[in-house]
Amino acid sequence: MNWRLLSRLDKAARAGRLGGVDFAVIIAPLVEKDFIDRYWDRAPVHIPASPERRDAPPMGWNDLNALIAQRTHWTPERFNLVLNSRPVDPAHYMADAIGKPAAGDPARIEHLLAMGASLVVNHVDDVLPRVRAIADTLATRFAGLGGANVYASFNGVQAFASHYDTHEVFAFQCAGEKRWRIYANRAESPLEAPQGDDAQAWIDASKGPVLLDITTRPGDLLYIPRGFFHDAIATDTSSLHVTFGVAPHSGRILLELIEEAALTDPAFRAYLPDARVGNGVPLRERLAELGQRLAEMAASPVLADAVALRQRKLSQTAHSLSLPDRPTLRFFARTGRQARIERDARGIALHAAGHSQSLGLVADAAEWMLARAAFSREETYAQFAWHPRSELDAIIDLFERLGLIAPYQPQI
Repeated sequence: MNWRLLSRLDKAARAGRLGGVDFAVIIAPLVEKDFIDRYWDRAPVHIPASPERRDAPPMGWNDLNALIAQRTHWTPERFNLVLNSRPVDPAHYMADAIGKPAAGDPARIEHLLAMGASLVVNHVDDVLPRVRAIADTLATRFAGLGGANVYASFNGVQAFASHYDTHEVFAFQCAGEKRWRIYANRAESPLEAPQGDDAQAWIDASKGPVLLDITTRPGDLLYIPRGFFHDAIATDTSSLHVTFGVAPHSGRILLELIEEAALTDPAFRAYLPDARVGNGVPLRERLAELGQRLAEMAASPVLADAVALRQRKLSQTAHSLSLPDRPTLRFFARTGRQARIERDARGIALHAAGHSQSLGLVADAAEWMLARAAFSREETYAQFAWHPRSELDAIIDLFERLGLIAPYQPQI
């Protein structure tokens, strides 16, 4: 392995930097513009190994062995075993320990793997900095929720039947080989997986002919857009791969945000006319009026800011400590100068000392600062980690220039 590169990824994750590794490195040698223009949310693509990916995979077999040894971390929500496309009952691999919650037992897991079961480890980005660095990069690049699962399979066993995912898939082959079949048909922008006893029959009837038949080898990356039907099977070797998923917000978020905004308007809280009155004309007129108000809300800059804020929160990256190093805290106390924050159709603005300033996405931080008797710059970073620190610094500096806060040193 390229331990120098691995060290860089670990340091990036510990430093809490956004992503920690460049997206262009993840998809090399494919050029980022080509990926966005030709493949993102359009078509699957197999990217052969680059030297960086081959020499520095997100994880290896030793990492997986060490993770499984951390027994108390592994509950049925975090990992599972699959045999012949069916989940294994956790009772076969979970074990009780005196004074501790039930957890995965390495010996029982090993026995099931020897029988041909495949292992799925969920949320591995929570425990491996190298994996988290890549997951953060994808989350930041596509303003989505990022995560990673690990799949270990053996000797030609197919763990999962044909299916599609409701998020974008970046499958990173870490060790061994895996054969992937991606089918020609695609579920259109799915938000949920099909359910019911006939779901698998529907998938098999809908997936169409094989579009791509690919074997991934160490360092290869396979991108599968959401909705594409696919399945995978280990070859005659053992296979270890990490699937990175990223799920941006869809238009469904508008329904929630518009509901929140609409219910602040008395017109949406008022009773609707009785449909039996006037042949339903008053009802249709009221619905048309409310529809026009909804259209105005959807086109407003306030809603655009609300969506952008949700995207920031969704793609928030991890922050890691660097102990024993600790930051120097820079404190501020509120002064007696008055200020108010107002909302209207144009957005959210701060009014203070004869000055009016649009707050944009950091309005939440500004409201928090106004309500506090004292706070530190570093506390603001922690409370509003989804905002770039440069924007938080700018609003803190604005408050100081307007005389709303002043530096002070608390007695701790």
